[in-house]
Amino acid sequence: MFSRTVFASVVLLARVSLGYKQPIDYLEALEVLGTSYANPASVVDGLILSLLSVDVVGRVDATTTFVGQELNTEYLFGLFLQGADENTTQLIGTPHSVTVHSSVVDPPIAAVSYTSEMVSSTVNMTVPLQIDMFIAFDDDMKIVSYDAILRRIGEFMAYTAPYLAPQIAKEPNTTSTNVTELIELQTATDVCAVSTQYCTSDNQRYESHDMCMSFMTVLPFGKSWQGGMNTGWCRYIHKNMVKYRPEVHCPHIGPTGGDMCIDRDYVQVVDTNPFNKTLLAYNSSYNAADLKGVPASNVVELVKVQTEMVSMETVAFVRLVHLHEMSSPSILQSF
Repeated sequence: MFSRTVFASVVLLARVSLGYKQPIDYLEALEVLGTSYANPASVVDGLILSLLSVDVVGRVDATTTFVGQELNTEYLFGLFLQGADENTTQLIGTPHSVTVHSSVVDPPIAAVSYTSEMVSSTVNMTVPLQIDMFIAFDDDMKIVSYDAILRRIGEFMAYTAPYLAPQIAKEPNTTSTNVTELIELQTATDVCAVSTQYCTSDNQRYESHDMCMSFMTVLPFGKSWQGGMNTGWCRYIHKNMVKYRPEVHCPHIGPTGGDMCIDRDYVQVVDTNPFNKTLLAYNSSYNAADLKGVPASNVVELVKVQTEMVSMETVAFVRLVHLHEMSSPSILQSF
């Protein structure tokens, strides 16, 4: 038996439904996002309007959670732009082209899988990387929440490292042929170069370049999934953002790791929901605009009822039929 609260909510939905963006609008937004990955300068330099809301919260499984438009812009786009500007071999490739591999839209939520062709220019190599995302949009089609997964990032790094290592060996002029040692050396060299150049005065984190190298060469590089932990890999990711805001990012590549490259509890990471807008698609038979003005408790009840339905009828239709059968002035007057 459905509660009167749920029935009353459906009446409100039927009466004040405002409609929402069409699925094609979301598909176009996903295309724009993919294109922006391949042309990060357009976003970082403000050549196009930001795709992100001011209060966006994003999470990347291999790193951590980022809060706010500026921080997310730096990590989603500045990371690749800065790497592309370097003339040394980078462990993080540059997106050359990004293709929507698959997508599902249930406004205002979209799920998308991108294939990004990552270029390592110094070794003339291009390798695909799959990026899966759950995205929530606001009324202005700005991204307000996203949860990103770098699919098979471990395999990606294991595949590319042996190709990068011989070129890395030439740049610092080392005789080592050990892939792991060369990756760790490149990490220390690049992080300390950035620290020495940008982390000065109040932003200084190491007493000298030599002290930085001493610290970084003994710090474990880490696994591919430890890009948000106390590792060399995490500091390598963050070094690309230092030039944008040294006061924010210098701590991340320093000995303490700031609030980014730190030890994390696995259970806490999994159990924490950091988003400011749900990534739960309510129901394909009504949209987000239909739920405006409906109390949160009622929305919860609607979702509960929807998950219990097993008939082929749409949820809204079933509820309205029951409401018609059971409607009374007392129910309608509850508004």
